[in-house]
Amino acid sequence: MIVTASELQPKHQNLWKRGMLSIEQKNWEYAVSLLLPIVKEVPYFMEGRKALRGAEGEAAGGGGKKFSFGFKGTSKKDPLEAIAEIEENVLQKDPYNVAANQQMYEMAMKLGFPDLAAFALETICKGQPNNTKVMHTLADHFMTHDEPGKASKVYADILKIDPKDLNASKGEKDAAARNSIKTQGWGTGNIKDAQKDNKESNLLEMLNKQGRTQEQTESLLAHFIEEYNKDQTNINNVKSMAQLYEELDQTDNALSFYEYALTLNPGDVALQRRTELIREKAQDVYIQQMAAHIEAYPDDPEIELRRAELAEVRKQRSQGAISESKARVERNPTDKALRFDLGQAYFNAGLFTEAIPELQQAKSNPNIRIKAILMLGRCFEKKNMNDLAFSALSEAAKELVVMDNMKKEILYELALVSEKMGKQEQYLDALKEIYNADYGYRDVATRVESSYT
Repeated sequence: MIVTASELQPKHQNLWKRGMLSIEQKNWEYAVSLLLPIVKEVPYFMEGRKALRGAEGEAAGGGGKKFSFGFKGTSKKDPLEAIAEIEENVLQKDPYNVAANQQMYEMAMKLGFPDLAAFALETICKGQPNNTKVMHTLADHFMTHDEPGKASKVYADILKIDPKDLNASKGEKDAAARNSIKTQGWGTGNIKDAQKDNKESNLLEMLNKQGRTQEQTESLLAHFIEEYNKDQTNINNVKSMAQLYEELDQTDNALSFYEYALTLNPGDVALQRRTELIREKAQDVYIQQMAAHIEAYPDDPEIELRRAELAEVRKQRSQGAISESKARVERNPTDKALRFDLGQAYFNAGLFTEAIPELQQAKSNPNIRIKAILMLGRCFEKKNMNDLAFSALSEAAKELVVMDNMKKEILYELALVSEKMGKQEQYLDALKEIYNADYGYRDVATRVESSYT
């Protein structure tokens, strides 16, 4: 299906050579004018389409400047005609247009043209390098079309942006396993080897499956424990056990195996981050257990000693979280997700002034923007800067269209701040918005209904 340069007709080959010469001379607009007719008439000429998009990107602003011209969709129903229209009417001037490339992807899928579909998603990712949602779609596309090596690279790129993305972590593991099977010649060995590989593939599929039952998780864990007892240096088995213990809320066991996995592969950055997160979770569980004991036994003769111990543990936990977050930010100062973690650590320690600049930087990451704004609002409220808290929370509420748990939390915080400021109308408006969607959320029903009596 793919057309190569040598297969072009003479008139197109002439345009192609002139177009490539123009690219060498950095005459971007002239290159676009030469390459666009070829791509419109020979839609399966992927080499030409990629060269065209590169020239368009340079012509639009040095390959880095992104535009956002309006696009309401193509008027053509035939996929090939629609693709040609998108190329000429939108991408020629706005190569990274998300809506246009999304429709290009859809049209390519209708044609059964996965290479073009992937290229459309790759173009969006180039224009929006932190758009992990589209990157996940691209990785899924590569997995579906048996290109696990490319999928593994995309998952790795996602983890560079968001090391806490568990789906990407699992996806990278699965893709790497499938790529290994593919490159080592699936089906070329003997029947026993094929059966073994098939069993491992099924186990990986089960390990990455969403919504596993507890019984399935325990069964998987039993298998990996058996394999671990045969070979305690197999890092894949160790990481699998750590993951399964984590899913079963056996935090101490999970931490033990994550830490052991790190000794087997100390250079794995994603594994280092996962281990840190589980270590923090284990500390939080210990603190919760101490707090629950104090609450359950208030007459304990050593209650004050236990309270002092709990306060000290919490202080150490906060200081440790700040130190670790600072170290990660120093290693990757441009990573906004790490800035958010540091801001959150400061907030949890009651250092609201220190948290504010970190959270303000974190806002620029679209994946954590709303969470950062919510915490910013809480910082302002804690500092009694209620007008700034009101502004931040209002901004976050407007950006969320769907009434999910995050929006409910933001509206509830907004209501409390409005109440502090004496803004009764805004207080009730925020609560009523939640009330209309979720009657049982916190004490919203009581607050709203009491306003009518």
